[in-house]
Amino acid sequence: MEQTKAVPKIKALRLNTVRIFTLASTILLSMVITVMCIGFLMRYEVDSEVSSIEDISYWRDGLPPEQQLWFDEAIKELKAGLNKNWRLQPARNAIVFVTSGIDTETMAAASALLANGTKPQPALSWERFPHIGRLKNSCSNTDLCDPFTVASAILNGVRPRFRVGGLDSSVSFRDCVAALNESHHVKSLLEQAQEIGLRTGLVTTRRVTSAGMAALYARTPNTAWECDTALPLAAAAAGCTDTARQLIESRTGRNVNVIMGGGRQTLVSNVPNSAHDPVDESVCNSQDKRNLISDWQLLNVKLRRKFAVLQNQDDLQELNGTNVDHIIGIFANNYLPQRKSQSDQRRQPPKLADMTMKALEVLKRQSNGYLLIVENGVKSTASVAEQTDMLSHLSDVVQQTVAKISEDDTLALVLFTNGNYVRDAVESSAETDAETNVFDFTEGSAPAIEEWLSNMATEALIYARGPRSYLLHGVHEETYMSYVLSYALQMGHFKSDTAAKGKPK
Repeated sequence: MEQTKAVPKIKALRLNTVRIFTLASTILLSMVITVMCIGFLMRYEVDSEVSSIEDISYWRDGLPPEQQLWFDEAIKELKAGLNKNWRLQPARNAIVFVTSGIDTETMAAASALLANGTKPQPALSWERFPHIGRLKNSCSNTDLCDPFTVASAILNGVRPRFRVGGLDSSVSFRDCVAALNESHHVKSLLEQAQEIGLRTGLVTTRRVTSAGMAALYARTPNTAWECDTALPLAAAAAGCTDTARQLIESRTGRNVNVIMGGGRQTLVSNVPNSAHDPVDESVCNSQDKRNLISDWQLLNVKLRRKFAVLQNQDDLQELNGTNVDHIIGIFANNYLPQRKSQSDQRRQPPKLADMTMKALEVLKRQSNGYLLIVENGVKSTASVAEQTDMLSHLSDVVQQTVAKISEDDTLALVLFTNGNYVRDAVESSAETDAETNVFDFTEGSAPAIEEWLSNMATEALIYARGPRSYLLHGVHEETYMSYVLSYALQMGHFKSDTAAKGKPK
């Protein structure tokens, strides 16, 4: 009897267990379906932003050809914006194109000259970059602006005093004692890159010892001390060194993998003065009977490096960049002259595109990653036509460069600064005491303010693509760009434990 009574209880227990399991399964399934629906709806909202472009009624409207042309161009840009890849990963490489002497008005004029009024304007290559920022400048309200000082702020991330470069603001003009104090030294992008084993390169149409390049490897309490003839005996006795010697002898300078540009007269004493390659007497001209290019060559022999010395376009074309680790190419006494004719090709300077492509060959020889700075200078006296030609060529250079790199691992920046932004500061004498005068807008008369504003330097424009390029998104301090590069490449203050890939010798 007891066994007969126990059977219904067991069945009831099993029935309750089945009901509980069924109920729990139903609840769990409902939750899973709910989560999936929420995720699907969220994804649909994102995806439908792109897909709905083709669903709107205006898209199906029959448009006249004159309107369809512009609509199709707008749809193309909308799709590109909606499908933008923010590329949050660190960069392996970085290339920075720096052009001084160009502002937004000049670029607009160039676009107008290159444009066809009946079709969408042919974009300059960097105008297709997904991000753009503006950099403030430190000399809008002063009557003098030193190019070395400005370049030092942009490329080193710390603004120095007027006519001081590579040092913080605790170092005064011509103070060699303070300049030798390492606690006042600012690490440039080049030095930071070398510390983590990146290969580095400098390519310029100007002198390799001029302001834009020198800010990357030199530290000086007087930015006019470009070569030996500008350096006073007292400064040399106090331990100061001219910019040209720092390029060849400093730890940062001698470890640069690629050095190409003009400036032979600051590196070699008593260079020949010819019609096709004149010596510029207004620029520092070495007279200490030294040949710093030969010194560089001897140093590389001593270090048993694979290197090459280039003197002309033929040397550049014949070089196999995959076989060398270090090159120096100095192709003119001063700036590289513009190519004007096809005659006597040997005397023609290399094109910026040729130098850049060869630099990439050398820098990509090993897999460590690299930082390349490409500078393209525009004379202040250049006409709009000359500036337009330069922009057109630069657009080709940038286009060729981005075609050889991956947007997933290489950060590419194109920086434009106004011509007045880097105007010379008392070049006539290295020892002239010069202080900037800050304009007081509250005390100035209306005509004086209007004149000042008409000559004021504009902010710099910077176009960006690649890893972490989204960080250049608005108006920033002029020092900001260097921190973006340091962060993207995980170097300097942002160096990670795994970032170091081998330090240079």
